[in-house]
Amino acid sequence: MIRNKRWLIAAVIVAIGLLLFIFDPVQTQWSPKCVVKAVTGYDCPGCGFQRAAHAVLHGRFMDAVHYNLFLLVALPYLFLLVLSDWLLRGKAQAQLKRFTHHRYWIWTYLVLFFTWWILRNLLGL
Repeated sequence: MIRNKRWLIAAVIVAIGLLLFIFDPVQTQWSPKCVVKAVTGYDCPGCGFQRAAHAVLHGRFMDAVHYNLFLLVALPYLFLLVLSDWLLRGKAQAQLKRFTHHRYWIWTYLVLFFTWWILRNLLGL
């Protein structure tokens, strides 16, 4: 059961990656729009993330930074979380979880997340 769950998660991640690689969120109508921006008119911390992910998958890193600067912080941390929670097992999982689930890193991520949310709207980033 656990092994099947890991394969399912991996398959979903690959499918989302393929969709983001094939379809440009700027030019397609099917990509989800931000509810926070639609309701408030303000950008949320994730606004531009789909466009940024598409740009990264095509090797356009400066475009990705332009779409969402927080991607530089979010992607590595989220990648490590996926590894530590769903893909790794045994000693490697325990070691990585000590890092990714440490209170210091969680608080650091949250502070950066909310700081980015405020600054991007105040400065128009």
